[in-house]
Amino acid sequence: MQRSRILILWNQLDDDVYTHFRRDGRRAPDWDPTLQIEPWETGEEEMQLIQRSLEEHGHTVTMVNVRDNFDTMLDAIRTTKPDVVMNLVEFFRDDAELEHDVPALYELLGVEYTGNRPLALSLCQKKPQAKALLAAHGLPVPRGVVIESIDAAANLDLEFPIIVKPAFDDASGGIDAGSVVHDRSSLIARIDKMLHEHKQAALVEEYIEGREIHCAILGDRPLPLYEMQFKGGNDEHGKPLPKIITYRAKWDPYSREHHAVQGVCPVPDLDPALARTIEDVAMRAYRALGCRDYARVDMRVDSRTNQPYILEVNPNPDLAESCAFNASAKAAGLTYAQMICEIVDLAIARKAGPKKVVTGVDALLKEYLAKKQG
Repeated sequence: MQRSRILILWNQLDDDVYTHFRRDGRRAPDWDPTLQIEPWETGEEEMQLIQRSLEEHGHTVTMVNVRDNFDTMLDAIRTTKPDVVMNLVEFFRDDAELEHDVPALYELLGVEYTGNRPLALSLCQKKPQAKALLAAHGLPVPRGVVIESIDAAANLDLEFPIIVKPAFDDASGGIDAGSVVHDRSSLIARIDKMLHEHKQAALVEEYIEGREIHCAILGDRPLPLYEMQFKGGNDEHGKPLPKIITYRAKWDPYSREHHAVQGVCPVPDLDPALARTIEDVAMRAYRALGCRDYARVDMRVDSRTNQPYILEVNPNPDLAESCAFNASAKAAGLTYAQMICEIVDLAIARKAGPKKVVTGVDALLKEYLAKKQG
């Protein structure tokens, strides 16, 4: 492994939510004091662990929180002169559209970096465009449509149940216990919520009933599959929780939704042929959207047909030690540090460029030029 100068760039302005949870000092949710909240890492602690992992493998590492400041980011690159930037900037100026502009800056400066290129980041964030491209490649996606006005919802040709989510959001933003609807009046109300509260178009899709399985990809290979299992339960009003990953399930450890979901890796009781199909679909989606280095493809397996459907491709999955991507890497036999270093090594290899292969034609040409000069 080549020892290199690595610059870790990330972006955080205020204390993250986990810092606030720690200050509260609560170790159990109010609605069930017998439950224990699992340990969590703050954003800064996650970055520190990544830095230690790289340093332990011989790299010289500088870590900079750019704090939403373009000049800070530019100065860090100019000052450290890194061989590779580990790009962990997931947003800029609170504008999701600017995420892909950050690696575009690296490309303009001629600096190698980890992770996906601007086009892949932008495409994956725009779910309708991503799914249209996946469908054009013959990949299975749920039937759906983008709705930009209430009037456009009049003649929907979709079967209930239907899930309604923001067309241009990630990290389960805008998805809650009411996202799955079973009748037209609920559908209209949900679309209206997307248009007016979330200020964006609604992505309306047929809901796929079945197991939710994620395929993490590192480099050019799928890692062991990860299943999000739904344990059931009711919300605070006594209504059954839907079998979806809501925003609160993902980010609020005190919520009922969070405790109604558990991740399992490797996936138990999965038919080997189906596992191979899921991995094949994931790799084809990864390549269709131009991904590189690492990503995660989230799918639902239809309980009636055993057909996996792509829910989304995440080109910037969380690399925290406690998260799903690392669980898949661990199941593949990698330590956390090995996983992080492999991501960096992919970028280092790009910087080095393709190895020159000497062919018979090359040798003849070299001999010819030598004779000509002689």
